[in-house]
Amino acid sequence: MSVQITYTGHPFVDVGFATIAAFTGRRRFADLDESDLQQIADYIEANYVRQPLRRFLTMAFTSNAWFAQSAFDPNRFDQPDKKAEAQQKRKYWADRHLRQWMQSASVMETCLFTGLPAAAQALSGKLQPGRVGRAQVPLLQGDDSINFFINGDPGLPMAPEAILAVQAMPLGCAKVGGGLLAVHSDDEQLTINFAKRFLERNLNDIAKAQAANEEKLPGSPRSLKTLLIETLAEIIRRQMQEEVRRERRPTVTAYSFNNGQSPSLEIYHLPLQITSFLLAVHTPAYRAIWNELVDRSWQRPATSGKRGKAAGSSEPRINYLYEDLFTLPAQAARFVRIYFLRIPELRQSDDDPRRDYSPRREADLVSWPLVELFVQEVLLMTDDRVAKLKELGDKLADYTRNQGGKRFFRQFFTVQRSDHFLTLLNKTNIDYTRYKRGAETLFDLDSFLALFMEGEEVLRNDWRLMRDLVLIRMIEQLRYWIADNADAIPSEEEVAEG
Repeated sequence: MSVQITYTGHPFVDVGFATIAAFTGRRRFADLDESDLQQIADYIEANYVRQPLRRFLTMAFTSNAWFAQSAFDPNRFDQPDKKAEAQQKRKYWADRHLRQWMQSASVMETCLFTGLPAAAQALSGKLQPGRVGRAQVPLLQGDDSINFFINGDPGLPMAPEAILAVQAMPLGCAKVGGGLLAVHSDDEQLTINFAKRFLERNLNDIAKAQAANEEKLPGSPRSLKTLLIETLAEIIRRQMQEEVRRERRPTVTAYSFNNGQSPSLEIYHLPLQITSFLLAVHTPAYRAIWNELVDRSWQRPATSGKRGKAAGSSEPRINYLYEDLFTLPAQAARFVRIYFLRIPELRQSDDDPRRDYSPRREADLVSWPLVELFVQEVLLMTDDRVAKLKELGDKLADYTRNQGGKRFFRQFFTVQRSDHFLTLLNKTNIDYTRYKRGAETLFDLDSFLALFMEGEEVLRNDWRLMRDLVLIRMIEQLRYWIADNADAIPSEEEVAEG
């Protein structure tokens, strides 16, 4: 029988239902039925009370959770009667958290998350029946607190289906550092896909730990941001292979939380334009060049540790390109310069591959089509302005090849002062007009104002970004010329970021 589950918009509840859907092989929340709820409830009851989950999940539900209460642990007692009593108590509270959906509703309150009737039985000795506190939902108030609740009435009314979902939620999260990572989207299927990938990793690690009698669940070898983007990329690639078509572009929000002794919550948001860009770069037109940029952005393994011994795992923790996606669009100029123009950051640590980026050695990675996609999707640049950048880049490439030569190219590449840049543009415009015998100019007034000026008198703050975009188009058009004039590209020291 269907249990009438819909997408709620609350990350913990939705990720919980997504985990149940992934666990039972359902594609939508609406497909969940009572047998699915029973299946996940049985798994939780059997595994939350044993290691590695019993200790691990206190970061989600606190040490007061039903499965972590030492008073309910039959293994603490030698006497058969006390052992049986503890087992009975644990079963009593397990059913209240996992199986109240099997009972008919008998309370007047409505779940704040699903709109379904709230649970009928108490989940704590201190809260009203059907109300949840911090031991049931991460980051809520404690059971005794009256602050921030309507009329000072503690706890929140919650449907038994939603209570079960939140109990399942940690299985669909990634363990990263000292907390859990829950990924939520305005797209139900994407939320399910994230939960599915994290669930598969967790179930595998749980089985291994139990087989080896280990008490600790391993965490992700990746940093949080890298894991988030890497998982999203895997989902996108799978959808491309399965030819899954999206009706709309999603947003993604990640919640890194710990509900233990030191509760914490950090929120990471990937806005629409970033997810749109990531969807596009995995299409055939951009996939090869994008994958190459990603491959050259992984943290390098340390060569040695103390006393010359090999240091740590060979598994890289950070992909710097992935991490820097979270700086967009605010730091777009830096992103373009480092990853698309290959300008090195010489002051970075030895394990940071950006130290060795080189526009000379990696000119083949400079791709105008990829950059054009980036400025359209991420910076929301108009087609007209992109066309003006492209036209100026084409003209300057022609001028470089036939008139300005290496001297001009190096000047345009390295100029950093705004007055010098304007002087160079004006001089080059005059030379270009002479080169074309008056048939055309490098740019007209409208193009110049659109690309470089704020109004008619003030140079744009992002003029260096505009220059770099033009430069990328020039390099694209000058590939064969650069191959014969490699020294035209300045050295790494001349262009390096501080």
